[in-house]
Amino acid sequence: MLSNWAQSSNNVNLASFAVSLEIAKRGKPFTDGEYVKDCFIRVSEEQFRDFKNKAEIMKKIKDLPLSAKTVQDGTAKMSSNVTHMQVEDIQLASVLSLAIDESRDINDTAQVTLSVRYMSSQGPKKELLGLLPLSGQTLGEDIANAVQKCLEDNGIGINKIVPIATDGARKALCAQTFPAEIVEVMSLVIKIINSILAKALDHRQFKDFLEEIDSQFSDLLLHNKVRWLSRGNVLQRYALCLSEIKTFLNGKSIDHTELEEDKWLQKFNFMVDTTRKLNELNLKLQAQSTPCLKK
Repeated sequence: MLSNWAQSSNNVNLASFAVSLEIAKRGKPFTDGEYVKDCFIRVSEEQFRDFKNKAEIMKKIKDLPLSAKTVQDGTAKMSSNVTHMQVEDIQLASVLSLAIDESRDINDTAQVTLSVRYMSSQGPKKELLGLLPLSGQTLGEDIANAVQKCLEDNGIGINKIVPIATDGARKALCAQTFPAEIVEVMSLVIKIINSILAKALDHRQFKDFLEEIDSQFSDLLLHNKVRWLSRGNVLQRYALCLSEIKTFLNGKSIDHTELEEDKWLQKFNFMVDTTRKLNELNLKLQAQSTPCLKK
């Protein structure tokens, strides 16, 4: 689709696409197109100073369309083309596996991430098929309807789907893996973190305290209730700041005797190590064409 358009266009448009691609890859604002053009003009003035056809070269550079609107349109065309090729590739697959993950964005809007694994002519692939916002309730039926609509909109037959993995399945697996006494350790950690971060004054004082003692960290991490494995990062940060946390709590006369008990600390360290390994495994499973287990 994009290649046909590009072949019918002149070199000026192809050059504009090349610049737009680099701006998009680096996450720069569309307005940087004019900046790139100005730099190109200044460099070319010197680079082609002795060229007989310098005037012709400079005219082509100055005619290069790189306004913010042009860069935006070019980026949109390339994005649409990538999506089109991706969907075509998925449609050709004989079987698919889906990974459905519910989360929330910075505005606390519920959304579903829909990823697809399949075999293509180039080998196994994993692609993000859609990021589906959910309004109102987020029951299983709502999520199923959103996923089904996404598949239908992209012309992907539901009969091709073999397994479906959900974030709920991972949470159930973790809940079954850890005994109740270990889960209680996590509950206390989350309770202490929330007590520090929930109140603006306490949170500000804690951050100031970390800065005063020249801690390697400037804050704690807040646990995301939707993503169970996010607890691994929370626990690791908590473990590295444990001494500072105990000092801060003592200064406010907040007593948690468990933080001084060897048995509790053993359970805590066990959970820190286990969730770290689970996170590492989860990242390996997400990596494209990366074997989880090696001989």
